[in-house]
Amino acid sequence: MMYLAAMILLASISRAHSTSSSSSCFVSSSVTVRRFIFSSNNPPSSAVSSSSLLLSSSRSRRDRRCPRGEYLSSSSSSDGERTEQINVSRLSTLQTLLSMRGAPGSVGCNLGNGDLVAISPSSLSSSEYRDLHPHLLPLAKSVSSGHVVCALRRGYADDVEYFDTPALLARPWPIVESAVGLPGMRLLSLNSEHLMRRIAADADSSCGDQDNDDGVARRIVETYNDGLGCGNLSEKSMDEPYVTGSVAKLGYGLDKYVLLRVGPFPDLYETMSNNHLMKGDLESSLIAAEACNGKFGGRFGSTFTFYAKLLGSLSPRRDEECRDAARMTLRMPLPTLGLKRGDYVEVARMAGYASTDDDGDFAMAKMLEMYEKIREHEGNDNSGDKTPKQKAIEDADYVLDVACLTGRGYGNVRAEVAAIYREAGMEEDARFVERCS
Repeated sequence: MMYLAAMILLASISRAHSTSSSSSCFVSSSVTVRRFIFSSNNPPSSAVSSSSLLLSSSRSRRDRRCPRGEYLSSSSSSDGERTEQINVSRLSTLQTLLSMRGAPGSVGCNLGNGDLVAISPSSLSSSEYRDLHPHLLPLAKSVSSGHVVCALRRGYADDVEYFDTPALLARPWPIVESAVGLPGMRLLSLNSEHLMRRIAADADSSCGDQDNDDGVARRIVETYNDGLGCGNLSEKSMDEPYVTGSVAKLGYGLDKYVLLRVGPFPDLYETMSNNHLMKGDLESSLIAAEACNGKFGGRFGSTFTFYAKLLGSLSPRRDEECRDAARMTLRMPLPTLGLKRGDYVEVARMAGYASTDDDGDFAMAKMLEMYEKIREHEGNDNSGDKTPKQKAIEDADYVLDVACLTGRGYGNVRAEVAAIYREAGMEEDARFVERCS
């Protein structure tokens, strides 16, 4: 019966998620940024001063009630200005909610009450974030942990033929957790709207505890709802204001409400899997973990890291399946398989590249050795049918993957990655990467 219930729930979740595509939800509400056109001789850090980016205050009353985006303006230069689209829907609302409630699903950014401080526009090109992964745009920083909530801007080689299409250009950026100096990142949400609605539902479901006593939950829901219902979001279910009491009305609890009514979240699938396992329902536990792998398109290695851990924890152990799941992470962007170095060492051991007796340095070295072999094999198989942009993305990923495994600071590879993108005509990607150089 538990297995059947799990199958019905996961089927319901799949249908709910299939009605909205995360790749095209928020076309009209992305953030637009005006930026300098930097010459190749002048890096961004020297061209933009901390005072040259200012929030525009020229919105009408309707713009404030139904925001379509925020505009960051820069003073003009002799080369003129460029506009860059930042696909983070309702950025200022997201930053406010993060400050009030924290980021659910995170490990170092989950505190509210002002612990997460919004990162101002003037800091986006700051050298403070030089050693943050180059594809990340920092949005808010935790005072207590130093971890940062970021938007992930990156392309994939299999997207190249759609690079200049409106749908891909408007695709919302995933929200992740990382920190300066850490090798990886932790996926929090496929986009900002899903994360914000989860925050509102989380606050609403807590009514009755201390949050409700001082009205924090009510203010969070009001903040989230401000600007919704104006038709600015292409996903209609996300454009509807959140109705207080919705979690209780559905009757399945917060986690299932979020999965059924908001969107997929990796930490909730992991929780579901672990809960089934604790109840002795192995099949349902595996179904939830496998569903998590499928929901995130095979582009975030952390879901396979969890799957490998799950397989390795079973009795009797499933060592071969655990090994194969761990090795799958090497075929994805390596910075997505975990947050800290210890996560990578654990994957190396589960994959059979090192034993528990080997130290972390040995484990990382063996993982890099196997990664190089896989890349060489795949390169030989597909060397003749790649476009310049596909090759550039793969070459840039290689530089970042090696930096991730060797501990080389991301700040030291920004210029190299930018040069790879620029040579392939990917100017916006190059500028994004080198902004903190």
